[in-house]
Amino acid sequence: RLSRMEFRGEQLIMASERTILEIPTQRIYCCHSAGYISFGPDGLLYLSTGDNTNAEETEGYVPIDERPGRKLSDDQATAANTNDLRGKILRIKPEPDGSYSIPDGNLFPKDGSQGLPEIYVMGCRNPYRFSVDPKNGFLYWGDVGPDTKVQASEGTLSFDEINQARGPGFFGWPYFLGENEAFPHYDFASKKEGPKFNPERPMNESPNNTGIKELPPAQPAMIWYGNGSSTRFPLVGKGGQSAMAGPVYYSDLFQSAPYRLSRYYDGKLFIYDWV
Repeated sequence: RLSRMEFRGEQLIMASERTILEIPTQRIYCCHSAGYISFGPDGLLYLSTGDNTNAEETEGYVPIDERPGRKLSDDQATAANTNDLRGKILRIKPEPDGSYSIPDGNLFPKDGSQGLPEIYVMGCRNPYRFSVDPKNGFLYWGDVGPDTKVQASEGTLSFDEINQARGPGFFGWPYFLGENEAFPHYDFASKKEGPKFNPERPMNESPNNTGIKELPPAQPAMIWYGNGSSTRFPLVGKGGQSAMAGPVYYSDLFQSAPYRLSRYYDGKLFIYDWV
């Protein structure tokens, strides 16, 4: 629930709470139900949401279980669903009366004909922290990857990602990771792999999808890594996988700070791992 409240002096006035936006969540299975909020330099409010999908019974693949009664284990019902607010980063304009409006430049038309108009970024797994560049408005977030047995360009297709969005887009989950490396369509009933998904024309044909079937082309990650050494990005090292991104540091925003980073870091993005 996204709410606004008055803050007077040192006190938060609970009675003034007004719900702006409410996102359904399931608590039958773990996890990825949390999120984060932040304002961008344009005064727009960004809100991230996890995919809220059961990822514990994937048999070494990704949670796209289309069998009857398994909707809570199908990420095509949330992250890849244009009619669901989960597995997304939303962007809205809060209004003085406690409501909100849809700004120009989100992923779908304001009339909701193709997807929920609040959606700025979709196809996220667990973007529980993000950062908006305070000068150019670029959006950065880490997305925590799955544990799969699907072979990839390096190791298995279980990458964590550092993502950059200079505009709206679909960032691939649960069909693609890294540089749009594709998962196969795994049939949980027959235990067989089907063809791989197409990043240029991703199709969500799950019976649990309530949005459009043909999704926007998938956007690749900016940086990605598994639990081993990366030949593409050797500076990330190896070890834990819980990617985080931001902020971008600008020295002129901290001119009165008693301690400041050197000029070397001016304009640079900080990335780290929460493990």
